[in-house]
Amino acid sequence: MSTATVDDSVKRFQLILSPPTFILGLVLNVVALWVLCFKFKKWTESTIYMTNLIVSDILLLFSLPFKIYAYQVGGTWSLGSGFCNFLESLYYVNTYASILIITLICLDRYIAINHPFLARTFRSPQKTMIACAVVWIAVWSCSTCIYSQWNSKTCFFNHSVSVWKVSIIAFLQTIFLVTAVTMMFCSIQMIRTLRRSGAVKLENRSNSKSVKIVLSNLLTFLVCFTPYHVGILMYFLARSCWISESYLVPLRNFLQICLCLANVNCFLDAIYYYFVIKEFWKSNKSSLKTSN
Repeated sequence: MSTATVDDSVKRFQLILSPPTFILGLVLNVVALWVLCFKFKKWTESTIYMTNLIVSDILLLFSLPFKIYAYQVGGTWSLGSGFCNFLESLYYVNTYASILIITLICLDRYIAINHPFLARTFRSPQKTMIACAVVWIAVWSCSTCIYSQWNSKTCFFNHSVSVWKVSIIAFLQTIFLVTAVTMMFCSIQMIRTLRRSGAVKLENRSNSKSVKIVLSNLLTFLVCFTPYHVGILMYFLARSCWISESYLVPLRNFLQICLCLANVNCFLDAIYYYFVIKEFWKSNKSSLKTSN
């Protein structure tokens, strides 16, 4: 998302961070997907959300090696404009699909923990599948509108001026702000509820682990996606001459680094799956023991 090739230092940073993100993220996400599909007999709200998030992360990771290649070759992209548009769609669309699904996961856990009676009305596997379908339809529909104005002669950078319209930037910033505020509110309320119930039950290790999962998920979300959206906004202001043009090149490089950081979310999501799956596994075993 820049108007020129990035600095060599940024390319080196991408080569250092992106390959481990791709390899570890792909392996861990595929393993998590296999566990959810073949080890869990019953589909719940959480497993449906996680499966959709895993698919989103895998699609983004698939485009990552091509993004690395595009930045290394600069303007000599030779794999076809149609394939380039497909890759760019996978990359940018799945970034926002992940943001929205992560927010839905947080909201779902908030309802389950803080409003257990409402959960019976608002939570069900069918409603979860509908919510995920709405996310995918909305994200891909918006991307189609944006990419219909796309006029890039190279891949992953040098995008047309139409992409940097005020309406598009405002829309992306609004999505992030709404999801970030939702995540913070739900996470804080869940942590308060879990700590209160943990205090009543004295040493409740399960609640302590749940607090850590909620907190780590919130921090991962904010650390990965906040710099990226700050970078988009600041770079847009520099392009629009609302701030000094002398900041244009540094902000372009900052934005590319933030994109690499946002990609790390695919790997960190997989660590989150591990703790959640482990929690499900223990709860399933305990329920089997009580039933026997």
